[in-house]
Amino acid sequence: MCGRYLFDPTTGELATYYQEAAAKARKRQQVIAVNDVYPSDHVVTLGANRQQAIVSGVTKWGFTGFKKGHLMINARAETVETKKTFQAHFQQSRCVFPMSGFYEWNHDKQKFYFSRDTVLYVAGFYRMLQAGDQLETESIILTTEPNASVAPIHDRMPVLIDPQDVPAWINDLSFAQQMLQADMPSLHVAKG
Repeated sequence: MCGRYLFDPTTGELATYYQEAAAKARKRQQVIAVNDVYPSDHVVTLGANRQQAIVSGVTKWGFTGFKKGHLMINARAETVETKKTFQAHFQQSRCVFPMSGFYEWNHDKQKFYFSRDTVLYVAGFYRMLQAGDQLETESIILTTEPNASVAPIHDRMPVLIDPQDVPAWINDLSFAQQMLQADMPSLHVAKG
């Protein structure tokens, strides 16, 4: 995934997720990105509370890297459990990025928009990091081999979770491990 997606806070479940997360963001003086979302933005993600119920939250998209100014925004599904930087966070702190759709660019730098008829739920995970005097929650998107919809445009795509499987992705490690190798659903493609 190239690193940009669309979050329209006025549509369907996204409106509800946004309203819930915005209340939390205001308390922390954060601004949630809407419409075109970029790495390092504060974004709406879904996670589990202590009772394992799914709730909206706010995370910063991207893990701070080892070098100054470096940001890791994606992790490969094929290696997430073998990379020390990601392994424990994937196993213990999974989340989902709800979105309207995502963008990819081909080799000719033409922009394409990928979506479905419903909200896209993109697999991810997060970590807590001390940022000055407060904790920052950083999140990362999992990518996989592209399906037939994406392959003509780009060599990676996000891991997509069916809406009914969001709780299992977040709360059940064995389910999440199986999803790392799952076939991805077909997507609508539009030149952007």
